[in-house]
Amino acid sequence: MKNFLTVLLISLSAFYCRAQDNNLLTIGKVDSLYSAVLQEQRSIWIYLPSSFDSASDARYPVIYLLDGNAYFHSTAGLVKQMSSFGNTSCPESIIVAIPNTNRQRDLKPYDPAEGEPASSGIEKFTNFIESELIPYVDSKYATLPYRTLIGHSTGGSFVVSTLTNHPELFTNYLAIDPGLKSHENRFYHQSVELLQNGSYKDKLLYMAVANTMPASMDTLTALQDTTWVTSTIRSTLTFAKALDQMVSNQLTYQWKFYSNENHISVPTVSTYEGLKYFFSWHVLDLDKILRTTPEITGEALFSKVIGHYQNVSEKLKYEVLPSQEQVNDLGYFFLQKEDLQGAILFFALNVKNFPNSSNVHDSIGDYYLSEGSTDKAAESYGKAIEIDGNPLSKEKLEQLNSQKKTN
Repeated sequence: MKNFLTVLLISLSAFYCRAQDNNLLTIGKVDSLYSAVLQEQRSIWIYLPSSFDSASDARYPVIYLLDGNAYFHSTAGLVKQMSSFGNTSCPESIIVAIPNTNRQRDLKPYDPAEGEPASSGIEKFTNFIESELIPYVDSKYATLPYRTLIGHSTGGSFVVSTLTNHPELFTNYLAIDPGLKSHENRFYHQSVELLQNGSYKDKLLYMAVANTMPASMDTLTALQDTTWVTSTIRSTLTFAKALDQMVSNQLTYQWKFYSNENHISVPTVSTYEGLKYFFSWHVLDLDKILRTTPEITGEALFSKVIGHYQNVSEKLKYEVLPSQEQVNDLGYFFLQKEDLQGAILFFALNVKNFPNSSNVHDSIGDYYLSEGSTDKAAESYGKAIEIDGNPLSKEKLEQLNSQKKTN
């Protein structure tokens, strides 16, 4: 029965993700690969950014999502919203969601105290991700080697295990209410020891702690309790406090206690806040800058934009350009303010970055026309027409030519 249900879920997902059939909205696609390590076919659910174009040279960071069948839709929606036009909370990213076949085998850390076999599959699953899944995704999709791993509950303990044992695999580690179970078990002590003695430079950890204690308790009381009821929150809070005492491992981290969220409700809000934490350097709130400093010149804002994207490129180790639409809007904004010196900087930047776009040539044509350089305006409109027959540029060029004849 379990195998039948798994096949049914995958089939239904493929149906609902099919492109545009029967007026359906597409959120992603189902892909798969055979794992020689796990000796089974593994399904993966893929979300591609709205700007993704197989013919483009653009590349994207990748988010690997454990328990993918449970969290694919919510995570894809968050990432899409957080990277939409005007919202720079997160870079546009590819999501690789990994549905389960045998969750306990793949994600649960081995602990001999619980009588688990030495062949516990967590290292095999990690090997699958490292030697098969990541190379497969990198070969098929336009990826960057900037990777984030997200896991909840037992998946969260897998995230902790991967950070401590294989920190080179990912840049960011998001452990959501990880199933550490007891701060007396082997996995807990091994994780703390590895974190204390290892080097985790340029690695980021965000850990969410859900409120799983009885209503009559606070965190201090829960930490002093010895019953099974508080074992999860005790182990997670104790681990968080151990993190606070580490000063030499260079790990960048943040943990947060979600007093209003339980173990089931915490993933969505903590995924949002974890991604904001990881990508704080990606935020460029132009609306806030323009509202709080209305006197800012185009030249000053241009300098901020260029500096921001240089920093983003350094983080991702890949040249990231400001979006054509964003730069175009800024050009017209300063053109309307009659800040011609500032406006031309933005229009010229778009021409440099997107020379094959008819729109950027049309826009800089508008700039030249506003400052009275009709010959340059006509040349720019002509380039736009040459690229794709831009009808708006044709109309503007005809008006220019008509005016010249009249004069």
